[in-house]
Amino acid sequence: MSRWGVYYKGAEILTPEEWNSVVDALNELDQRITGGQAIFRGDGSTTTFEIPHGLGETPMAVIAVKGAPELPDIDYCTADATNIYVRFKTPPPSGIDVRIWWMAVKTPSTRSE
Repeated sequence: MSRWGVYYKGAEILTPEEWNSVVDALNELDQRITGGQAIFRGDGSTTTFEIPHGLGETPMAVIAVKGAPELPDIDYCTADATNIYVRFKTPPPSGIDVRIWWMAVKTPSTRSE
């Protein structure tokens, strides 16, 4: 069973083949999306924070949002095959937790039908 909590119970109106297609698509999504919360410590001078995403390739899309109202605004984020880079407009103050909620999406694999 995937983290989506989907399994075939026999009472659904889908055929087993249709249901398996749904489960396969959700399992593929499990492998394409990753995310979480990263926590750093502000030092008053660092503006860019690196978050390892674990996808093994450059994501097709990344989202990063600040996880606390006292943090400065995020200027932009970029990514490579290893990390997401989150750049704040100004350095977060020294001594505070820099909480960043993030998500990365891998390019879908191409299948021959």
